[in-house]
Amino acid sequence: MLKAAIFAGLVLCLTTDAAHLRHETRHKRESSECPKECLSNPLEISFVVDASASIWPGNFTLGLNFIEDFVNIFEISQTAVRVSLVTYGEVVYDQDDFGFADYSNNQDLMEAISNIPYRSGIMTNTSGGIWHMLNKQMPEAREGVRRVVIVLTDGNSQETALTKRAAKDALDSGLEVFAIGVGHDVSPQELHNIASDDRHVFVVSAYHMLESIKKRLSYEACNIPTQPVCEMDPVDLSFVIDSSASIGEGNFSVGMQFVKEFVDSFQLNPSAVRVSLVTFGEVVYTEDAFGFDTYTDKKDVLDTLAGIKWRHGKETNTGAGIKYMQVTQMAKARPIAAHICIVITDGESQETEQTKEQAKAAQDAGIVMYAIGVGKIGEKLNEEELINIAGDTSRVLTAENYAQLNLLKDSLTDITCQGILQSIESKASKFRE
Repeated sequence: MLKAAIFAGLVLCLTTDAAHLRHETRHKRESSECPKECLSNPLEISFVVDASASIWPGNFTLGLNFIEDFVNIFEISQTAVRVSLVTYGEVVYDQDDFGFADYSNNQDLMEAISNIPYRSGIMTNTSGGIWHMLNKQMPEAREGVRRVVIVLTDGNSQETALTKRAAKDALDSGLEVFAIGVGHDVSPQELHNIASDDRHVFVVSAYHMLESIKKRLSYEACNIPTQPVCEMDPVDLSFVIDSSASIGEGNFSVGMQFVKEFVDSFQLNPSAVRVSLVTFGEVVYTEDAFGFDTYTDKKDVLDTLAGIKWRHGKETNTGAGIKYMQVTQMAKARPIAAHICIVITDGESQETEQTKEQAKAAQDAGIVMYAIGVGKIGEKLNEEELINIAGDTSRVLTAENYAQLNLLKDSLTDITCQGILQSIESKASKFRE
């Protein structure tokens, strides 16, 4: 009894401190870029939030901070965007919930979210939270208004079959359901069982990373397409760049500028697009290589790309570059992300069989390969080798010289997005029951 009392006191203390921290910091945060088309359009958003013991008060606070920031980008009123929320642990904490009609302005809504207590539930009754939202709160939703549900959890429910059934009931009721999983213990399978489809699944490594998905979640919730369509999807994107002598320093700089402009089209952060790069000549230039977890900020990535040196290698050992990408860099790729590799070369490799072998190994490992050849087919470029690298003619692009690479940007973006979306869907299908 004494130990239980001490633990309860500790939780109460931590919860009180966390609530205080939330009040102190909430007004200092800035809203992210908002999709203007969705700012005040009628929308019903329901949050179903895990409040089980595995989360701990500090992380629960970060989760509520994320929800506050997310809803604050919208115009909250009874004629524009309305919000409901319920938390759950081993039971549904209906004493803390609120419905769509309860708050009609941003300030009152944020205050209500900030005051949600952490209940440290001993189980994760996700199905109960979904059914409560569906049966008790959703009947208040306005007719003909888009209805979005966001489930936030850090773990797996004890009754996975019930969770799947509850989610199906929500989907059958015409709701659009997003599943956000936090941490390494959450089940991808359960997230995909909850969500409407693979694009409605979000995974972050920790609660402090939730901020990185806010922009994409707002666009998805509003059903607003992004340009390019895959710019915010989870992608691990590798570049394997020819740095051999035949290119020349000026052309190499033009090629790296092309890579920079292509990368700049995407949202770079640890939850969306991550980038790695390696250059090669007769060897792999590991001193210039960087991995997916080296940089988390777009500016740092772009600055690094601008500083990559031309190594004027005496040969074109493309196979070694592809092998390094797969074995060393893709080894740290996220399982749930699309794995994409773009190879840029101005000539045929000296070891064509090795190049073919390493490209096939990468393709067999689930990496979607693209080949960009610079030069004229039949002269410096070997069309068969480019096809071997990509594995499909649809993923091969050529430019007659480096100055014309910029003409390929839109085509490369289109076919890369196709590969990204197909890869994510393929991975998602493996997780679904």
